[in-house]
Amino acid sequence: MASRQRLKKEIDYVVSDLILDCFTFINMRAKTENEDVLQIVQESLNLRGDLINQVNHPENKTETQTVKNYFDNIAKVLIDTVEESYVKLGKLINPDA
Repeated sequence: MASRQRLKKEIDYVVSDLILDCFTFINMRAKTENEDVLQIVQESLNLRGDLINQVNHPENKTETQTVKNYFDNIAKVLIDTVEESYVKLGKLINPDA
């Protein structure tokens, strides 16, 4: 991790990419029931806010964590959660898979 600023930009980029994919799916789909996709968007926005807050306030980390491990853990949570969201979106796109 190079800096807090870089980590915050990565969080914004990854979350906005997921949200863009969700809205693309909504626009491509003819159904009017988009509640599941909007739930993914809401979870993503909540994740973004939580992670940015954690990056801005590293003094909340546990005493046994080093600063590097703290920020690495934030990046891991970001990747894992976004991956889960893409799996959910994938199931909505192709329910048979």
